[in-house]
Amino acid sequence: MLGTKEISEILGVKAVTVRKYAGELEKAGYSVTKSESGHREYSEDDATAFRHMKALCEQSGMTVELAAKVVAAKHFKAHESVAPMVVSADNQVSERYEERYNELFAVMQQLGEQNQQQAAELDRLHKRMDEQNANISVILREVLETRRLVAATSARKWWKFWDKEIHDEPDPKAVWNKKQNPENYLK
Repeated sequence: MLGTKEISEILGVKAVTVRKYAGELEKAGYSVTKSESGHREYSEDDATAFRHMKALCEQSGMTVELAAKVVAAKHFKAHESVAPMVVSADNQVSERYEERYNELFAVMQQLGEQNQQQAAELDRLHKRMDEQNANISVILREVLETRRLVAATSARKWWKFWDKEIHDEPDPKAVWNKKQNPENYLK
């Protein structure tokens, strides 16, 4: 038999979580063995039930209460042929758990379908985001190229038109003289 601490280490959860799982399973009709001092003792079957509960809560987003009901119903269904439940003469308890199990199984199927639909929607959204990112990258490159071109054309400041060292352009005075006296520059 295992204690709460050992089960919490096996599951990778806190001891408080194991106690919560056990309490919810007991509310759902699952019986957990207790020692003479009143402490819960867990078997390998209990550890498996806790693993199943943890998986239901993490993977399908079920509440602990609903997961406990599913696990308890599944436990009763699995052990029905091996160790029949002690029930009243008209077998009402067994039928009630069978109904619960079927209802919860249907809910799990619906949740599975919804998860598949959400996964498909997420894939579609991821593709759209990738397209948008590609478009943004193209636009960003165009903006940067435009800025580079604008910066290149605006490098010459209007108030420094006389400064020859900054620019590779000819001296404006020389250009003016060339236009005024083209015959002097033809030689």
